[in-house]
Amino acid sequence: MNENQLTSDNLEKDSLAAFEKLLQGYKKAKQSYAWESDMEGLIDKLTHLPTDPFSVQLMKLFDYHYLVLSEDINALIDKALQMRAFMEDNQRFVRIEEQYFSLPFMRKNRYLKRLKVFNHEGELCYHVEGKLYLQFGRLLHYFMPVKTDQSFRDVITIKQTTLLSKRLEIYYYSPFLDLTTTNRQCYYDFFCDYYGKTQFIKYFSSKEVASLSPENMLLNAPKALEAILKLTSSQQVLWAYFLFRLMGMKLRDNIDAAMMTRFLLIVNRNDLEDYRKTYFYKLVSRAPFVKEDKNLLVDLEMVRLHFQNSNLPTGDIEKEILNLITN
Repeated sequence: MNENQLTSDNLEKDSLAAFEKLLQGYKKAKQSYAWESDMEGLIDKLTHLPTDPFSVQLMKLFDYHYLVLSEDINALIDKALQMRAFMEDNQRFVRIEEQYFSLPFMRKNRYLKRLKVFNHEGELCYHVEGKLYLQFGRLLHYFMPVKTDQSFRDVITIKQTTLLSKRLEIYYYSPFLDLTTTNRQCYYDFFCDYYGKTQFIKYFSSKEVASLSPENMLLNAPKALEAILKLTSSQQVLWAYFLFRLMGMKLRDNIDAAMMTRFLLIVNRNDLEDYRKTYFYKLVSRAPFVKEDKNLLVDLEMVRLHFQNSNLPTGDIEKEILNLITN
């Protein structure tokens, strides 16, 4: 993307793409044993934000000038570049001193004798002392004439004690930029990444999406249910279609028309018998194209507003609207 395309409209789209990438990563990670099952820890991994002073100031700048004042992204980048010129790059580093026990019968660099960690100001932050102890019972057993598989290393143990602990502050830097960066595209990418991550965090912190199950999505009834029942039949079909999309279930791929129809009939407290003869089933069978283009745009916009009021992501709906307009 060149600088001519660094617009606020593109920022919204690219940030939404970053959000959707995080959401897909979350869904895949939840199915893998390589990630922890704790949701909060998983989200923290996916949304880890930089902590260095320059990045923190840029995030504050975005929160106020873009989200509150609605300034253009190019004006925001101009402010960021001005800020960069006045900030000093204080080099931070960690110095480590370590020493291991060195004895003929011990493996090299295995047992820690002393560890000291200093911060960039030379202050001692972490101090560990290790002590070796002989297990005399095992030592006697080692010298017994009966042959055993025990080695001399088995007769020693080590205990470590932390003698001093001081907070060690280490910054996490953004992969997109630092104080040496003047490329506007890098700042644009930084803001896209930050905005996408904050939207992702907000998505999971909202009560409406605390769980990705259809049952918990309806826990806010009757207020939430009343709002849904005010929608027309075609709008309710679109609502269900995009709701299941949010949960990773695509119509005709992961869920069939019959199941979605029964779901809508339950929401409307209607009889489930002969559901294939209902108007809902007819609409669901051709979702999301439940109407002609112009009328479909109106319904999509209504559903988008409903999602927005419920603090639900509207990316899938906006993509469908954009496809209709461009085609």
